[in-house]
Amino acid sequence: MNAAIRSPAYGILGALLEYPDAAFRSRLPELRAALPASGLDPGEEADLTQVGAWMMETDGLDLEALYVRTFDLDPKADLHLTSHLGADGDRNRGPDLIRLAAHFEAAGWALATRELPDYLPLVLEFSATRDDEAARAFLADAREPIGAIAARLEELDSPYLPVMRLVARRAHGGHAASKT
Repeated sequence: MNAAIRSPAYGILGALLEYPDAAFRSRLPELRAALPASGLDPGEEADLTQVGAWMMETDGLDLEALYVRTFDLDPKADLHLTSHLGADGDRNRGPDLIRLAAHFEAAGWALATRELPDYLPLVLEFSATRDDEAARAFLADAREPIGAIAARLEELDSPYLPVMRLVARRAHGGHAASKT
């Protein structure tokens, strides 16, 4: 059984980066309703409200196609954090994935998905089970790949950019007023 949610903002950020299938889209009103109690500051909450509105207003197939083009087909925006480390590509990811899975297990957190443990929405889901300080410290270890994804989304002028900016701010230990 996974730990209780201690920092709901991370869970919302992770959810907004999940594949936007019909099940995801049916949860959007619930995610938007959770924003006021998430611990986000008003500016961050407004940014995520806009992202949620965009998702709700966008045709489901168009949303899915954009997600695939952005995160699945563009290696610079891949949401698997270890894919952004080193010039060796996937060759040296194994030990990092094993260490990350062991970290989750040591924290009493069971992987309840087939995703690799470095999948950013999963990392954010885990972060939601930590207090804010511990979540920021955990994400700080991944600040370079998170920053690289945010930079790529900025290049693409992606509608997902506000979500990644908030993730990057937390990974860099900053608050809403800081920049990526």
